[in-house]
Amino acid sequence: MRLYAETAGLRARQVLVDLAVLAWTAAWVAAGLALYRLVERLAVPGARVEQAGSGFAGDVAEIQQTIGRVPVVGDQLQAPFGRLAGTGRTLAAAGVAQQEVVHQLALWLGVLVAAVPVVALLLVWLPHRVAWAREAGAASRLRLDGADLELFAIRAVANRPLRQLHRVSPDPAGDLRAGEYEALADLELRTMGLRARPRRP
Repeated sequence: MRLYAETAGLRARQVLVDLAVLAWTAAWVAAGLALYRLVERLAVPGARVEQAGSGFAGDVAEIQQTIGRVPVVGDQLQAPFGRLAGTGRTLAAAGVAQQEVVHQLALWLGVLVAAVPVVALLLVWLPHRVAWAREAGAASRLRLDGADLELFAIRAVANRPLRQLHRVSPDPAGDLRAGEYEALADLELRTMGLRARPRRP
């Protein structure tokens, strides 16, 4: 499989398109990360609620232990403070839950913002890129193996517009019948981004 064309023009276009795809991907990934960080800020109130609830529950628990040492009535006074400490823990749990919801929302929004445009572009760009790489790789192997130029000449007559054919030969069909394949084969190979005469190792 060949990644880039041998001819300068097509290779330059391929490199520019590949760089544009990379830039597009990087830009949308950066946008997704920025959105993630922005939405994550909504978790700050939840963190404060958690901190306040935990601190309140801890303070009440200390008071509960202190009151428990009071003779005669200490055990009876402990129960209300225990319920009050439970309220603080409930408040802290609500803060944790709010942070988790915000985190999941930020994560999925960031992923969607980054993934949708990138995947849409890849669905358009990648099949064409892979198809060219496979086709050019196969043609390059045939050319290096010394395959008859007739194959590429026939492809040129079948695939190239008439104005391109007329530019290389006034009578393409006559050239095929006469076995003069070189000009037509060169046209087909150049169109695929391959040099008409491969460089030998």
